[in-house]
Amino acid sequence: MNSRKSLPAVLCLTAMLAAAAPADKKLAIVRTALAQSEDGALVGSGSAFVPGETVFFSCQVEGYAKSPADKDDNRDIRLTYRVEARDARGILLQAAATGKIEAAVGSEDKDWKPKIRETIVIPPLTDSGQYQVLVTVQDALGPTTAEARTTLTVHGRDVAPSDTLVVRNFRFQRSEDDAKPLQVAAFRPGDSLWARFDMTGYKLGDANQLDIEYGLVVLRVDGSVAYSEPHAADQKEQPFYPQRYQPGVLSLNLAKDQPLGQYTIVLTVRDNLGKQTAETREKFSVE
Repeated sequence: MNSRKSLPAVLCLTAMLAAAAPADKKLAIVRTALAQSEDGALVGSGSAFVPGETVFFSCQVEGYAKSPADKDDNRDIRLTYRVEARDARGILLQAAATGKIEAAVGSEDKDWKPKIRETIVIPPLTDSGQYQVLVTVQDALGPTTAEARTTLTVHGRDVAPSDTLVVRNFRFQRSEDDAKPLQVAAFRPGDSLWARFDMTGYKLGDANQLDIEYGLVVLRVDGSVAYSEPHAADQKEQPFYPQRYQPGVLSLNLAKDQPLGQYTIVLTVRDNLGKQTAETREKFSVE
């Protein structure tokens, strides 16, 4: 009789305990962070990286499953992860990073959140845009999977795209390291003339292979040739990241007795894979 009367109370108490018990956390990636140095200050949402810079990425994992406790009350965890960094067009910046987290945790480590650290090198010739870092974690003991995305802002150079081979952003400089182009392309006899430009619209071969070259001719005002270098430079590369444009540079040492007057540089670029040729003519004067 007494046991029958206490049954509803037991059921009620069990229900209350079940309601009070916290639900197990789901596998999740938390505290994603970007920094400009290892363990350095975190980069804020308004900050940006530049081409060629190394980004230090980190995150933590919670809600993972544990194996049954062993005799020392330790439990195993088994996680695998993959980190991908893609540009604004969805193209991988570098090969995806993969790894494992395998550890034995004790009762005192019940709140431990394993940390994932990876470095992302932004290729030197990338466009501006909002890049994405995608992290995927898989729990072998779950088995469950979690994902998280982090936005990576990059400020690159402005080189307009082209479907065919072209030369863009040609500018004369006083020296090799000048940050600003000359407003007036005027030089004196004995000066060093520098110029920079960008080449784009060339075709890529297998595995992002590129093969371009350029040469130049300097014409006097009457059209006669003052200087010629048919093969000034070539660029043959096969990078992991497809390079949409290539920078070029040329320099001329003007003679101390260089005749005064106006000259024209005829720059010819050849795309050996795409069988294309592009030409630009740029004027300068010796005064």
